[in-house]
Amino acid sequence: MKFLRVDARDDAVFNAWFAVLQRSERHHSDEDNMGWHPEEWRARSLDEAAPKVHYLYSYGPTPDAPVAVGALEVTRDDNLHWIRGDLFVDPTHRRRGYGTAVLGELESRARELARASLLINVIEGAHEIGTGPNRYFAKARGYRVAEENVRRDLAWPRPNGALDGHWDEWSPLALDYEIISWTKRTPDELVDARAHLSSIMPTETPHVDLDVESEQWDAARVRHHEETTDRMGRDLLVAAARHRTSGELVGYSELSVSREHPGTAYQWDTLVVRGHRGHRLGGLLKVMTMRLLESGGYATKKICTSNSVLNGPMIAVNEALGARVAGGMVAWRKDL
Repeated sequence: MKFLRVDARDDAVFNAWFAVLQRSERHHSDEDNMGWHPEEWRARSLDEAAPKVHYLYSYGPTPDAPVAVGALEVTRDDNLHWIRGDLFVDPTHRRRGYGTAVLGELESRARELARASLLINVIEGAHEIGTGPNRYFAKARGYRVAEENVRRDLAWPRPNGALDGHWDEWSPLALDYEIISWTKRTPDELVDARAHLSSIMPTETPHVDLDVESEQWDAARVRHHEETTDRMGRDLLVAAARHRTSGELVGYSELSVSREHPGTAYQWDTLVVRGHRGHRLGGLLKVMTMRLLESGGYATKKICTSNSVLNGPMIAVNEALGARVAGGMVAWRKDL
């Protein structure tokens, strides 16, 4: 067996890599429209100049016939003491030691990149939250839970009047704020403020066992994020909360939808800055992005969102909107 880095420009090798990932994901759920699409993985792995680039790895007798695959998210300037990874074993080749072998290779690559800890993301289906095979596999190999997220799905479109009802209920609590929105590209006059919100996002959200730092975002990185998302074939639907007195942006929410595969829209970041919470801004931001989704006429069937199990307020917002538990994601940490 060979462990090799995948060049996403090689269609045969990349398609074989993605096929293993897709079969592994579907093993945890019968849904057809899950996770990142192939063009999205490709876009995130080819841009070596990006603040984050994904290294893709194949494990098998030949690069175009893998039995297991992996990935590492290599950051350039942010949180350099740990690194995130993914591991997928073809369901037809499970329990043969391939997962252990790939995990060991990923640990070696993390050490070569001078990272002190490796975090492996694992999907859990709705029927296996808290009980999936990863719970034994990871612990037996020296890993502990660093983050635990629960995925909730919101059926789309919403019933007539549902969004207006939430808006009417929550907006009286946010009279000191203005909710604004845009698609694809941040207005020039807001891009610096938008960058600041992304920079503090990691330190403003809860984590189980993960030391995070603020990230280095500026206007150029926001534009790079928007351009990469467009190359992935996705539209960005964005809402932001602006404090009327100070004029500052104090929150934002991103909803992304694939132009080619719009069946599932994905909630990306949602943040309300400490000191401005308690005004239902998180709910209003999400309602605004859903209005953009509605006005865009996308053939969307559901919105997928994930939250840390520690983030009670945002979970309450999602459940109030009608989202229901559909799966989970666990990040397992090993100090190298």
